[in-house]
Amino acid sequence: MESTPKVKALLNRIDTEKEKCVLSLEQKQFFEANGYLVIKRLFDFEELYSLKQRFIQVAKGLVDKGNSTIVREAVLLKKGLKGEEAINKIQEIHFDDVFMSYTEHPKLLSVLSQFIGDNIRVMNSMFINKPPGTTQHPPHQDLFYFPFRPAEKIIASWTAIDDVTEENGCLFVIPRSHKLNHLYPHGHAPNTNKLYHGILDESVYDTGKWVQLAMSPGDTVFFHPLLVHGSGPNVATRYRKAITAHYASGSCHYVDVGGTVQELAAKDIEAEAKRRGFNVSFVDTWRYKSKQVMGARSNL
Repeated sequence: MESTPKVKALLNRIDTEKEKCVLSLEQKQFFEANGYLVIKRLFDFEELYSLKQRFIQVAKGLVDKGNSTIVREAVLLKKGLKGEEAINKIQEIHFDDVFMSYTEHPKLLSVLSQFIGDNIRVMNSMFINKPPGTTQHPPHQDLFYFPFRPAEKIIASWTAIDDVTEENGCLFVIPRSHKLNHLYPHGHAPNTNKLYHGILDESVYDTGKWVQLAMSPGDTVFFHPLLVHGSGPNVATRYRKAITAHYASGSCHYVDVGGTVQELAAKDIEAEAKRRGFNVSFVDTWRYKSKQVMGARSNL
């Protein structure tokens, strides 16, 4: 017998509730105090498998990469490696029909909304491959790259697709570093990828301050844009795949970074855009590549 409208509405509400992830007071307090929060098994195997298969399709050229950019690991290219073995990441994936199942996943948006509100724009996204032999990502702060504020209305999600360990280069964080409300000067880090900048203050390289975030597939960490973090080199024989995105509230606004420690980021990103044939400003690169994923059209 066909379901009545009332039954259909109830079933739809049940399905919607399944896609929600309501944070406890303790979880919210942990994030506020430490600048990050790990939620175990937020994504299931089928969802992760779909994302991994899409990466392989793009890496092999079986599907059009569209607006995405493939970034290869310079160290591995010099060794003559090709294809998946040399790809560090694919970035700006939030316009892809498959990858957007992550960046716009209802469960993910549910968590994000509890931190930055219901008007959400995805600003940046990456599928990270990290093959064996990949170099470290030095300590840095994501806000260094962002010409929008306030920082409290910006957040990142990072989900493990493979098992992530210290051996294959898991993330590390310095808990409570966001509480300083300080954006460190960054510079070009030696022996790392192009546009990988590292904090110049040597105090953040004290590994005794680092907390290593070993994670299982589906585990997801959310973190503040001023949190000092990075990742180690992959010295294992297996890949370390993950997917990540940065989000901002629609209430955010763009700022002028002239005369600040962010001038280097602005210069490098504008130069990279020009190399690709786009003569656009630092702010415009973010305006053009971002996408509204929840709520009304934002200031961004």
